[in-house]
Amino acid sequence: MRQWTSLRHSLAAFLIFGLLVPAVSADAASSARKQPKIDARVRAKASRTGWSRKVVFFDIETTGLSGGAGTLAFLAGCGWFEDAGFRVRQFFLAGPGGEDTLLRALGDLLADASLLVTYNGRTFDVPFMETRWAFHRSDNPTDAVPHFDMLPPARRLWGRREPGGDHGSCSLSALERAVLDVHRLNDVPGFEIPARYFQFLRTGDAGLIDGVLEHNRSDLVSLAAIMSHALWLAREGPEACRVPSEQLALGRLYERNGDVTAAHGAFEMAARSSDADTRRQALAHLAIGFRRRARHEEAAETWQQLLEQAPPSGQLSTLGRRAVEALAIHHEHRSKDLARARRYAEALGRQVSGPLRTEVDRRIRRLERKLERSGRGDAQTAELGFEIDDFKS
Repeated sequence: MRQWTSLRHSLAAFLIFGLLVPAVSADAASSARKQPKIDARVRAKASRTGWSRKVVFFDIETTGLSGGAGTLAFLAGCGWFEDAGFRVRQFFLAGPGGEDTLLRALGDLLADASLLVTYNGRTFDVPFMETRWAFHRSDNPTDAVPHFDMLPPARRLWGRREPGGDHGSCSLSALERAVLDVHRLNDVPGFEIPARYFQFLRTGDAGLIDGVLEHNRSDLVSLAAIMSHALWLAREGPEACRVPSEQLALGRLYERNGDVTAAHGAFEMAARSSDADTRRQALAHLAIGFRRRARHEEAAETWQQLLEQAPPSGQLSTLGRRAVEALAIHHEHRSKDLARARRYAEALGRQVSGPLRTEVDRRIRRLERKLERSGRGDAQTAELGFEIDDFKS
């Protein structure tokens, strides 16, 4: 857990790195569309130098997931880094009559935040709390705070993990086990939490709530740890990744940020994976990167490598079809090997149907006309590097 203790300092570097900026900016833009007259504090806090001042991690427990006036957030947890530690403050609703007091106290804390971090908070926690503040005709303190939902980046980084994991689940508990190697003991299941609270209201037994408080606290600590680990990976690069699927995902994040060199390095490492699907996806990204940089021969060689690793099923994957199409285009327009281009096009034609087949047929006819004009209508070329019928190397 050593990495997350330095989150406050690494966050600033991460913002400069640029992976977080578009997401927070998107949230700010979304808020602007909903509320044209945004508080000036949003613009003041939406500066790269200000976001790392006080990052507040936020998570709520509710009496149900359906929403509506009768559904309450009976526990709101906030966590932030303070000095050398991580501080958690929880606001508990001992009875429905105290909701207004809870909301005011929570609002005071959130108003001092420079960045709000949630896990699926964009679609649940924050909209839910907005309805509660609106119900009490109170100002919404989150309007003035940039918000970052860690769930989408977590899905990009760990949504597809190596075999043997939690089948790609990106719940906090699954990521705790797969990414942090943390296993909770005697944790209260989420589905049991509303029933415990209602029983507490009936009986006044505070012991029923102890496990709920611990569950919420663990969620906050895990959220901080997961975000910190993502920051650490972004800063250290693909060499720090434990598995090739992380290298592939990190390459995509670099690519989205326009860091071509870093993305290429990450994809090269992922392309050495023992997992065939990860390897093929990495090769596809490498080929596309070569093409964008006008390194057409290297792009063609990389697409060919991808094809040579096609599974022996007789049916190409989407990536395989893309590779065949790219090679047909390359040999028609770059290498001018029209016969080879025709063979790739014919191979692709046997794999597609509908409008795509119509487009491929048009390409084949064009290639045949070019071959006839060049006097090489019956020209043959070397093998394509895979079998036309079953696409095995």
